[in-house]
Amino acid sequence: MEIKLTPFTYRLTFKRAFGIAHGTRNGTDSLFIRATTDDKEGYGEAALPPYLGYDVHQLISDFNSYFPTTIYSMEELIALLQKVSSPISDIPSPLRCAMDIALHDLCGQLANMPARKILEVPAANNVRCSVTLGISSVEEMIEKIKEVTTDSNLGFTLFKHKLGGENDLERIKAFNDFTNADFCIDANQAWKSVEEATKQIHFLQDLGCLFVEQPMPVSMNAHLCELKKNIQLPIILDESIQNASDFDLLKNSCDGINVKLMKCGGMAAGKNLIQLAKRHGKKILIGCMSESTCGAAAAAELAGLADWVDLDGPLLISNDPFEGIIYQQGCILPNTSNGVGIRRVKDLTFSA
Repeated sequence: MEIKLTPFTYRLTFKRAFGIAHGTRNGTDSLFIRATTDDKEGYGEAALPPYLGYDVHQLISDFNSYFPTTIYSMEELIALLQKVSSPISDIPSPLRCAMDIALHDLCGQLANMPARKILEVPAANNVRCSVTLGISSVEEMIEKIKEVTTDSNLGFTLFKHKLGGENDLERIKAFNDFTNADFCIDANQAWKSVEEATKQIHFLQDLGCLFVEQPMPVSMNAHLCELKKNIQLPIILDESIQNASDFDLLKNSCDGINVKLMKCGGMAAGKNLIQLAKRHGKKILIGCMSESTCGAAAAAELAGLADWVDLDGPLLISNDPFEGIIYQQGCILPNTSNGVGIRRVKDLTFSA
């Protein structure tokens, strides 16, 4: 057996500008890793929004400091999977994540089974997928809702508002006037005090919000317990919890966590973090970084362990180099193919 490992970069472009509290952008650089044998190829992805601070070209330059370009046996493949799955690792999270996904995708194809079966994760059963509504004008928000609701097969019933803009209140009121769908919010660290967060969350609860994600900056983690005492809506932490150590520090400050493969280092690490949180009775949201179908499909393989998934990234992308996810009646259908269940779009090419 000979498996070649090759990193690539690819620029994902959005169908429309995407605004969150960190700023507005028109696309995202993604790091991809391709793992190929003579007749099979696995792909892994790590999307790199600018606020994370990674340089995709530097990561590619550093690739061979952590990984070989070729492995020659199943034993080497298993050893590499164990290396990227280790909770103690000096591998940069994007490289670790993309390699983990690529290897699980390839291993699933070699074993003729979905990647989740390798990880012993059950298939998801009607886990709702949210649709992200970025910071925008009310008119743009309504157009986005129409795009994903006019197709009756999609049937989305849960939306996530990104907050931190000047018209947050106006957008949410307009949303409630336009649709009776459920909604949650992601503040993306926008509220800078317990008082501000408390006021905003009380108001959101009156409007029917289901839960609040990352209400305050990571630098204010010590104040989360105080906030939690002031409110009734569940707090789901994202940026504050990257790994098991973060969870141990903040498990009493939240009601759940947002698990992102890019953040924690891949599918195996994501599964371990989910299981840790569930042992402590926490809710699980599986999210993505406005990724292509590759990264979102890999995350969806863990959906059988989740309460909700926020994996609509492929719906935001105009030049997705993969296909394979099926959204139906507000959920993602379980993958019935081998690996993570993606297919390469033939008329798109990667650049080194």
